[in-house]
Amino acid sequence: MLKAFMLVLVLLSFFYARDYFQRHRQVQSEFYILALFAAIGMMVLISAHSLLTVYLGLELLSLSLYAMVAMERDSVAASEAAMKYFVLGALASGMLLYGMSMLYGVSGTLDLAMLSDHVTDDRSHMLFTFGLVFVLIGIAFKLGVAPFHMWVPDVYQGASTP
Repeated sequence: MLKAFMLVLVLLSFFYARDYFQRHRQVQSEFYILALFAAIGMMVLISAHSLLTVYLGLELLSLSLYAMVAMERDSVAASEAAMKYFVLGALASGMLLYGMSMLYGVSGTLDLAMLSDHVTDDRSHMLFTFGLVFVLIGIAFKLGVAPFHMWVPDVYQGASTP
């Protein structure tokens, strides 16, 4: 159900983007394929059963969005926003991978169901807690959740509307 709703939203954004590109006399045919890759990344992310597929889905989504922010090649603001987004996204990916490696080191698995069983154990390890904190910080940076949202206004200002 969630995947169907997401596809409807992507198609709706295609209609609005087409109108925007026609009004501004821009030909941005790569927007559609990048938006489809972002939608595929979201679908992989919401259907993940492993930390590895969570990371792959999140990175597919992020890489598509980096390119979409930088689509206006002549705009200095778009280039600056894309570079800021890319650098902070790389920092967030590093934190996310470091946290995932800590979780794997303590639990010996990347499966989300087994990790949730490990959380409920009474003998939880301190490294497991640090791993969870790093994973949450990495995801919060990627999604722009407060207090890790300092890059969001700059990126939104530099990116084109679609």
